Amino acid sequence: MSGHSLVPATIPKGTILYHGRVDPKIPSTPEWLAFDFEFSYLLCCVSCYMISLQAKRDLRLVYFDGLSAAKTEGGTLDSQDVVLWGQPRPDKFFSEFERIQSLCDWGRPLGLDGFVRMGFNFEVMMCDFLDAGEVVSFVDVIPPNQTISVPWRLPGIPWPIPLPGPPELPSGWRGTPSSYRRSVLEANLAGMWHDRAPGETRVRPDYSGLVTFYDPSLSSLVEARYGKDKLDVRLEGISALDAERVRAELQTALTREQGGGSGIDWGSIVQVVTDRYASRLEYLRFLLSPNTTTFADALERAAVARKQLFVMLAPYITAANVPEQLPASTNLSWVAPVARRCATTQTSLIPLDILTLQEARIHAAVENTLHEICRRLVLVWVEFFDVEAADEVGATEATEVARLHVTDLMAWLDWSVWVRCEPGCSLGELCYIPSWPYFEGDDPNDTPRCRSFEGFAR
Repeated sequence: MSGHSLVPATIPKGTILYHGRVDPKIPSTPEWLAFDFEFSYLLCCVSCYMISLQAKRDLRLVYFDGLSAAKTEGGTLDSQDVVLWGQPRPDKFFSEFERIQSLCDWGRPLGLDGFVRMGFNFEVMMCDFLDAGEVVSFVDVIPPNQTISVPWRLPGIPWPIPLPGPPELPSGWRGTPSSYRRSVLEANLAGMWHDRAPGETRVRPDYSGLVTFYDPSLSSLVEARYGKDKLDVRLEGISALDAERVRAELQTALTREQGGGSGIDWGSIVQVVTDRYASRLEYLRFLLSPNTTTFADALERAAVARKQLFVMLAPYITAANVPEQLPASTNLSWVAPVARRCATTQTSLIPLDILTLQEARIHAAVENTLHEICRRLVLVWVEFFDVEAADEVGATEATEVARLHVTDLMAWLDWSVWVRCEPGCSLGELCYIPSWPYFEGDDPNDTPRCRSFEGFAR
């Protein structure tokens, strides 16, 4: 949940943003806006004045990745803290007004209009309403009923947060207004419009300026990460020198002349890699699993898995890539060119001298990821090359080796595209991943689960 990347981004001219408030006043101080009405509507209570704001030019922002809108002491705000104060400040986890004001004070000299963060939906921290946008409408909409039966607490907040109770409805209104829980449901559903590729398309990240705390040269963070699950990795322990290096690099990226990168579409390259392998690896794992009982014997399972594996490696296998002797594992020189083509096709002709420092890191990350994917798949291909001629014992052994390779590879990749409800949810259900502030029970893994719309909103 702790984000480790800071990305310059733009919101295109003409984009509509929403801001819900309890009074009919245009904000004169930094404020929060939403990309979707449903998210902003959550902030309404007894009364609800909704501003629709249109960006009157391309807006310049920084995107904090991870669950960066979550007000927790668990690391979700670490990257913002380091930018502002040089180290994580858990004592300021609920100091949102100080945070937005401080970020805007830091960002204005760099030409920033605001910041983008993610909770269960995306939000904009806007530094100057009327400088950035033009009001399309400012209307009093019907507010939700925020009366609930129990005191409402946010995780980590020791006191209950009072909710204002029944809304002020117009004279002549009939029927019940939207409930608070229904508003939460709709805000979550709106967030799910953007939680898979291509994501929130109204934010255009500039990958040529992506600054990351996973930079291996930030040596003060290496030991603190060792042996930790990805969700538990934080920025605690960052040295003052490393924090200043990150801030300086981000400032350089933000003040670089627009178009100063190589022009390579890194987002698409990364998406191509994910699209090419995510579902195919899942299917291959399914075929290799002993829990998949649709095969008559081990030979049939191995033969079907071999066909799937060939599909994945077909672009890289040529007529010359055949072993001179069997078993195929005797000498791996025949398959080395397959692994090399598989690992480097996406990046081999990109000149390194045209890349920014940040692009060079992305280039290395893509190559390293493909190297491991292709290494594992080629080792499985060696096992399966002649498996159709094997006996039952040989097919079983080859399948087990392949299963371990694929399982280890998927655990190493740990792609978010694999985080979903299994089996999929029915119509009228949402696949809910517990997240701030709506955690459920004591599940440390925040396991996705299907929830009915009506049950969620009740």
